[in-house]
Amino acid sequence: MIDKYIAFCGLDCRKCEIYLAPSNEEIAKQLAKKFEGSWENVKPSDFHCGTCRGNIEECWTPDCWIRECCMNTKKVHICSECPDFPCSKLKDWSSKGQRYENALNNLFKLKNEKILK
Repeated sequence: MIDKYIAFCGLDCRKCEIYLAPSNEEIAKQLAKKFEGSWENVKPSDFHCGTCRGNIEECWTPDCWIRECCMNTKKVHICSECPDFPCSKLKDWSSKGQRYENALNNLFKLKNEKILK
């Protein structure tokens, strides 16, 4: 069974600033500052996520293509269960920043440790 705090893409929600923001005022303030200029009237309370495995209305990115692919296209619990793992689209996504690269590495780790069936 997949831990509810591991996103479909391999991100660990417990290490995600957006997930942590509601319970950590300093992280929320840092995120608001980081998004200044790209978001109008951004406030610390704008940052929250209930994980992509929870209520989709509480998810930071309810339209995530990875979640959609896993749940509705490939019918898997996590990307590394997919027979096409890692697909080119996932590789491209993982090249967009360190946290995404870490997520891909986490997927490989989960697959190699046979945590997934």
